[in-house]
Amino acid sequence: MEALRNRDIKILVITRILRNFYFGYLSFILPLYLRYTGFSDFGVGLYALVATISSSILVLISGFFGDLYGRKKMLIIMSSMSIYLLLILLLTQNSIILFISAVFGVSFSGVGGGAGGGPVAPLINALVAERVKNERTKVYSLLTSAGTFSSVAGGLFSFLTSSELENYYYILFVIALFLAFISTIITFCMKDMQVKNNEEKKVLPVKSGKNILFISMAGMFGSLGLGIVLPLISLWFQDMGLKTFQISLIFSLSYIFSGIAVMFSTYFENILGTIKSIVIFRFLGSILLVIIPFIPLLFAILVFILRTMFYQMALPIRQNFSMNIFSPNERSRGSSITGIFRRLPYGIASSIGGFLFTIEMFALAFVSAGLLSTLDPILYYVFFRNMEKN
Repeated sequence: MEALRNRDIKILVITRILRNFYFGYLSFILPLYLRYTGFSDFGVGLYALVATISSSILVLISGFFGDLYGRKKMLIIMSSMSIYLLLILLLTQNSIILFISAVFGVSFSGVGGGAGGGPVAPLINALVAERVKNERTKVYSLLTSAGTFSSVAGGLFSFLTSSELENYYYILFVIALFLAFISTIITFCMKDMQVKNNEEKKVLPVKSGKNILFISMAGMFGSLGLGIVLPLISLWFQDMGLKTFQISLIFSLSYIFSGIAVMFSTYFENILGTIKSIVIFRFLGSILLVIIPFIPLLFAILVFILRTMFYQMALPIRQNFSMNIFSPNERSRGSSITGIFRRLPYGIASSIGGFLFTIEMFALAFVSAGLLSTLDPILYYVFFRNMEKN
């Protein structure tokens, strides 16, 4: 792939691998750890809500300031947020301080989640778009796949650590802190391709406004649904009798299948078309949630892995489509605005999910999550079906 000759793309791949290694287990270890330190399920849901609100604010800042003053600078700043969270997790178990750590914007949206990739996502999407003119879907697929397989390694590391050692939380957080620090340092080596253009100083992304609104509306319903269950699903697996190391293995398997499947995203895009691919994969990634609480646990695990795979397959196609329909000088801001419309509903829904989990209405949580999130691909088709390229 010719794009890999670009040093900055290589750096983005490397930092994605480092970040995803610890997010491969942090996304489901963190709610388990909060429960371990005394949080109720409702408290975990509130933590996810605060983290998501904070993440939304950080996404807005990263996108707008990235477009206006430099994407590399903002990527460095946003990459460092995980460092502060992990320091708190390592230094205290005080429930108040732990709850305050949610302001660093790291929630429970791992692979197959509905709230996007955190404050770095708008910056990475735009950085790739400005450095790669052709084969962007392939580059986004590569980033997604490389990150996914790194999450596999992180999940397997968590599986081995939690099954063999008693102080596994401490070890996992130390490793995560080290990798977060290294990935932030490496980002300094990127070239800052700041666009010097008078249009760049316009605050609102007016050229891309209509498309930003459409993507935001679709993503809002998707995240509103998925947020009810996905931030807390590791707690559901635990309530079903599984141990931490078994939950780690489930997530690792979901990452493996997702990492393999996402490499075929370009192939399916060429056959089905961009919009149809997004709609089909996201619909399957949503509706499969409905049946999980009604089937035996083993089959529920298989369905969870399958829906994660389908959801991830749409991601690189969707990223490339967004970058194509956003004005080049508005890509970070466009991604940040659409990101807010995913993150805020996701956080609000997580508090609702926490309440439903507390009163053990699991079936209602899963059914609501699946049905609501299908509105995302449905609206995507309604808004963009005329832009289909076969």
